[in-house]
Amino acid sequence: MSARRGIAIASTALAAAVATILAASGAQATSGRAGTAFQAIQTPVSGVSRPAARKRPRGVVEDCSGRSGFGESLRDFSLRRNLVVGPLALLRAGRTLDYAPAVSGDKLFVVVKGGHRVTLELSPRTRRDVGLVFGRFPSASVSLREARRVVTFRACRRGRAAEPFDGWPVSGWVGFLLARSPRCVPLLVCVDDEPSPRRTVVRFGVRSCE
Repeated sequence: MSARRGIAIASTALAAAVATILAASGAQATSGRAGTAFQAIQTPVSGVSRPAARKRPRGVVEDCSGRSGFGESLRDFSLRRNLVVGPLALLRAGRTLDYAPAVSGDKLFVVVKGGHRVTLELSPRTRRDVGLVFGRFPSASVSLREARRVVTFRACRRGRAAEPFDGWPVSGWVGFLLARSPRCVPLLVCVDDEPSPRRTVVRFGVRSCE
């Protein structure tokens, strides 16, 4: 083999080795970039958090000691004339609740199953013309301006209340629902520790809320 031919063969081998090394380096770099991109997709964006759970609204609280001693039966939750939302029943509100213009409203009978906590809330917009009357105010002397936007009812637990009404299986309260005129009254109903309120509507002096 001549010296010239040996040099040519050696040069060819060297070029092939260099090409192999460069190809391997390129594949590794591509793999690294792909891995980085995959990691970027999998890594959550910093500073983004899930929406916070809605806080329970605060208002006047009606507990076992202030119950009115009516509606001491679970039968109230099976009657169509009542508006039932979970452990809550609004008596006579399942259809059209009467509206008395002389008092700008009507009595509201609230029943809650024993051991439960239910909060009724009027939206700020609804509150302009509607109010709930419960708590320390005598119903006859409360104006719409003084009425409540939020009321919480804490039902009795077994054996907590004195005779003749032991507060079981349901507890009942009597208040007033006031409004400037007959209307549909949307309500948010917070039940126990549920993260989101339930929604319902009281047909207050009107036949339809469609």
